[in-house]
Formats: sequence, structure tokens, C-alpha cells
Amino acid sequence: MAAPGQAVGSGAQETCGLDRILEALKLLLSPGEGSGSSSLQVTKHDVLLATLKSNLSALEDKFLKDPQWKNAEWPQNSVDVTWSFTSETLLLLLCLKETMLLLAANFNPGKPNPRTPEVAPALSPDALSISQQKTVQFVLQFVVTLGICPYLMPGVGVPLRYRTEFGAVIQDVVCLDAAPDATRRLYTSCRALLNVAQHTSLGSLIFCHHFGDIAAGLCQLGFCPTKRKLLTAAEEVLTEEERTLSRGALRDMLDQVYQPLAVRELLILQGGPPQSCTDVKTQLRCRAPAWLRRLCGQLLSERLMRPNGVQAVVRGILEGAGGKK
Repeated sequence: MAAPGQAVGSGAQETCGLDRILEALKLLLSPGEGSGSSSLQVTKHDVLLATLKSNLSALEDKFLKDPQWKNAEWPQNSVDVTWSFTSETLLLLLCLKETMLLLAANFNPGKPNPRTPEVAPALSPDALSISQQKTVQFVLQFVVTLGICPYLMPGVGVPLRYRTEFGAVIQDVVCLDAAPDATRRLYTSCRALLNVAQHTSLGSLIFCHHFGDIAAGLCQLGFCPTKRKLLTAAEEVLTEEERTLSRGALRDMLDQVYQPLAVRELLILQGGPPQSCTDVKTQLRCRAPAWLRRLCGQLLSERLMRPNGVQAVVRGILEGAGGKK
């Protein structure tokens, strides 16, 4: 399967408008016909899978035949419909990011008129409306839930089934035995989301709401011990270069975000949920593995040694204890 990060044709990026891409994302996330069914014969798992398949089919019928999308290289379908859905959603997010960057680069607002200083400056064409931001937030939530969380090892992050009822359904419908490998899926999702985050406003939406899950994925990809002596080159899912890229991406992301947020999420990864969490189910999560506890301790020490590091660590602890986001 072509990686979403490499599958977008430049022609598609230039011709696919912002509204068209957002329309495609809305179509992928529209509720299915069976979502309101009360039949006891139709389980939540069946409804979810049917909805994902239906929306993928609708997207192909409506957009893949559109000449404006003809240059886009769409991912090959996987046996696991949840991954096919995630791949196409990631690809659309990458198209959205590239389109927004092109719009911003071509924007020339002109010089302000000194005779009318009270007139607001022209809005950049890559700015998202409130409604569009909500759509992107919903899309990102789906991508992280389908593309990252199911592939985290026990003890790495908060398990899906302990978050929401819907999370438990997602965990049960993902087919881990289907190609591509779970680790490859996790790597593709994390790298694609970091690519999307290169646009400032999209990066804010990603890191404000999903920093912890992406950090957990990068920790696992870059630092989880592997039995290298037992694997041949063909059997290795990730190359050493990809593991190195994951380690670098984690450190870059930690340096980029609001430091108390980084501290809070590292503390959660290292030792469990914040003190304000009273949900018994969340308290039952597996203990973080030793390699992750050591890594988080090292990363927290690095946060402490940065300028204003003590303040960031204290604020991260207090905000975590207070349940702030």
C-alpha cells in the first residue's frame, strides 16, 4: 500500500479546493443508514463496519471519478476496512494541508489603505471557519482512534476500551492480522499526522487534542526494544532508519509544544492517569513497561533542564492534578 504521506499527486493538490476536500471528509464521516437501528440482530460492530464500507464506497463513487482528483494516487484497499478508511482519511488530510499551504503562499493582501485604518485586514484564504475547524477536529479524532490507539502495546497510553464505549467497539473491529502489519500502520499514521501538523492551524488542532496518543505511538516506534537477533531483514517491520526518524520526531514534537502539556502527557505515559481521574476502569490499565518508564523519566529530566523548565514541570503537574486540558 502506498503510504499516505507519499501518495498525493501534486496536480491534485493544486486543483482540489479547500471546500471540495472538506466535503470529502464530511462524506467519509457521515452517519450510516444503520446507525440508528434498534434491531437486536445488528450489533454495534456490524453497524460501524457497514458505515465505514458504505462511506468509502460513496467517496469512490463521487470523488474518484471527478477529473480534479485524477492525479491523486489512492491507497490500495486493505482486507481490514478500518485501515482502508484510515488511509483515505489521512490522504485527504494531507491534501488539505498542502492546499492550505498553497493558498497561503499565493495570498497577496496588498497594502492597507491609510484612509480607512479601521477596516479589518483581508483574511488569509487558508483560514478555517469555526464549522470547518469542527469538521477537522472530528476527522482527527477518528484518525487517531482508528490509526494509532488500536496499535499501542499494553501499558503504552490509555487503552481504547477504557476511554469510551465507542472506543471499546473500535478495539474489537480492528483486524490486527490483516496486512499491513500493526507497527507499519502505527508508523504511517504518526508520520502522516506530523506531516499535516506542519501547517500551523492544523498543528494546533492536532497537538492540543491528540499530543498524548501521538507521543505514545512515537515512543513505541522509536524506543520499544526489539528482538533484532531473531529477525531477518525481511522480517523487520521497521528499518533502523525509521526507528531513528521516530525518535527524532518525538523529541522535535516535545520541543515544539506548550511545555506543561508535554510534562503532563509524559507523566501520564510514565505512571498512569492524572490524579483527578476517578474512573475505576481507567485505573485498571496495565502498568507502563519498564523501558517506557525509563524513557519518560529521561524526557522529563530534559524538560526540567530547559529554560524555565522548573516552572513548566510544576505547571504540568498542577494542571494534570486539576484535570485541565
